[in-house]
Amino acid sequence: MEGKFGCRYILPNLKENLALDIFFDGIYEPGTNEFLVKTIPQNATVLDIGANIGSICIPLAKRRSDLRFVCVEASPFVFKYLQQNVNLNGLETRVTCINKALSNVDDKLLPFYSDPGNFGKGSLSPVFTNDPVMVQTITIDKLIKDQKIDSIDFIKADIEGYEYFAFEGGKQLLQKADAPPVFFEFVDWAEKCANLAPGSAQKLLTTYGFELFICGKNKMSKLATVMDAKSAMLYARK
Repeated sequence: MEGKFGCRYILPNLKENLALDIFFDGIYEPGTNEFLVKTIPQNATVLDIGANIGSICIPLAKRRSDLRFVCVEASPFVFKYLQQNVNLNGLETRVTCINKALSNVDDKLLPFYSDPGNFGKGSLSPVFTNDPVMVQTITIDKLIKDQKIDSIDFIKADIEGYEYFAFEGGKQLLQKADAPPVFFEFVDWAEKCANLAPGSAQKLLTTYGFELFICGKNKMSKLATVMDAKSAMLYARK
């Protein structure tokens, strides 16, 4: 189907809210898209952790021809749609797709729970389905080395409460003084499902030297303390 900004998508179904947003509005999370279009640095390489079917990276790539993307998606089922959508939009030279789960250990097989009917909600916890597929893990630091990536300039992460483990696996990158900004979702119950105290990913980033901001409509507000309840889109920068 045709979306905004000349984007084209193959959608697994029209039951998932991600697909419904694209079907009716032509874009998923337009506020997030606008924020990222304005915030990502020029000529950046963006690491998209939990890329799903490309609902975030594809409109960004269409609107910002200076950007390159490394898209990581754990679900084999969803990954096929990510690859198809990247190809459908002619973005093969600017978007690299990797079918692994970012974590704090390399080359470990973990059960990943992804219900095709709720394809936007895959997780390493059995939240939306009890039927797992085995996926291989990789750390951010090893991914950068294996892919021979010169630099990561921006990170977007949405992996259902497991952001802490991805950030821990990227400590070589994220502890640098010039570490890239990180845009990620905080949901208290999702971190609990990952057997973490709510706010764990935020606390880890602060130990790396990041400041935290909550993203509201048309503005960002600096957080005085780590959020440990409810949900929000957060932005972290050195």
